[in-house]
Amino acid sequence: MLSFLAPRSLAELAAMLTPDRPSWLIAGGTDRLIAPASLPDEGVILDLSRLAGLDRIETAGDRLILGAGVTVARLASDERIARLAPVLTRAARVFGSAQIRNRATIGGNVANNSPAADLTPALLAADAQVRLWRGGGECALPLERLLSRTLDPGEIILGFDLPVSEQGGFVKLGQRREPAISRLTLAAAGPAGALRLYAGAVGPVPRRLTGAEALLNAGDPGFAEALSGELAAANPGRASTRYKALAARGLAADLLAQLAGAAP
Repeated sequence: MLSFLAPRSLAELAAMLTPDRPSWLIAGGTDRLIAPASLPDEGVILDLSRLAGLDRIETAGDRLILGAGVTVARLASDERIARLAPVLTRAARVFGSAQIRNRATIGGNVANNSPAADLTPALLAADAQVRLWRGGGECALPLERLLSRTLDPGEIILGFDLPVSEQGGFVKLGQRREPAISRLTLAAAGPAGALRLYAGAVGPVPRRLTGAEALLNAGDPGFAEALSGELAAANPGRASTRYKALAARGLAADLLAQLAGAAP
């Protein structure tokens, strides 16, 4: 028999996660709504959207704290995020359609771990730490470490903690305006002269482009060419490699325009 539960606290969630029955976790549930899969015959579907604190947006000193349940629509419209983490605002504004943004959550986008996820490269560029709950307690680790493995059963993303950075940009290549699955994304964030640069949709997880990053931070006009070459080297032999390497030059120009404060 399949049941549906919506815990309101971590204590309630712990009681519902029992080893004798399989469980499936959802937040916005956009993947199930867009491309419905058959429901399991037994176990429990746990809706995390009512968990206390998962929708918070707070600052603590020079850190920005985001709950995993913050929707993409809130990321796109919140004035604090636009000021303190513009890379997230820009990624959120080109994420899916308005309907998807209203339901999709930051934690769900990361947990789903799609190679084409838009928020993941933006969070990596922002040097985000992820906060996890593991039944008995909480822990924090760099997001990059989480992406190198899969979430363990019963392991829940509670939110993200990232340094405030008033400089950041995100650009995306898709087959249409919206909703578009990313073919290539570029995200940059950090203090002037020490930006972190990541490319998404170029492999299983976003790739840090250290060579192009160094030229970006130096203001070197060879940035776009280096970016194109680094992307071409990242996926040799694939049918899309040449296309992405060429398209990257246009995205590089758009990214530079954002970082300079101009609309691309």
